Amino acid sequence: MAMVKYYEDDKEQARHFSAKQRLARELRIPLEEIGALYERILKELRKQARIKEFLSILVSRRVRDLLRPKKAA
Repeated sequence: MAMVKYYEDDKEQARHFSAKQRLARELRIPLEEIGALYERILKELRKQARIKEFLSILVSRRVRDLLRPKKAA
């Protein structure tokens, strides 16, 4: 089975790992749970991304929106 390559280089991998760690701390959710959702969204957004340096910001925002408790209106 071929290994899926998510990252172009070590710098990109470090950027995404750091984003996942921040989300885990902020949302108080285990890194493993954050990581699975983060990678799924990253895979989806990467297909359309023109500027890959912003992916960690966009993916983090989407993960945060999905996992943050909704406020009552």
